[in-house]
Amino acid sequence: MLGAVEEVVVLATASARPRTGTSEEGDERIRRVLALVAADPAAPHSVASLARAVALSPSRFAHLFAEETGRTPMRVVRQVRVRHAASLLEITDMDVGQVAAACGFVSPFHFSRAFRREYGVPPRDYRARVR
Repeated sequence: MLGAVEEVVVLATASARPRTGTSEEGDERIRRVLALVAADPAAPHSVASLARAVALSPSRFAHLFAEETGRTPMRVVRQVRVRHAASLLEITDMDVGQVAAACGFVSPFHFSRAFRREYGVPPRDYRARVR
């Protein structure tokens, strides 16, 4: 679990713009959201639900998240889901539809498009390459 949280924090902050006058660790609320997403990538996360989790308005949360990470909240959620899916493709025999559902995607088609965008190959090809 800790490895997943660390991966999400690294992913989310990889392209963050340098901040001046703030701590190196960033905003605690954003770290909590990143940990929440890492803990359950398949949950029905939305900007509103993530904002509620840290007691911010959706607009303030989205602005703070983008400022801290350089990405939108839903882009990070999608990236975490796709990376979780890649792990499932590597270590399980679940079919692509099952992996999509287990990672919170509404359809195998949407999952395949997101996966290809992130990894450059469809999920089935990715599985064949890593096995």
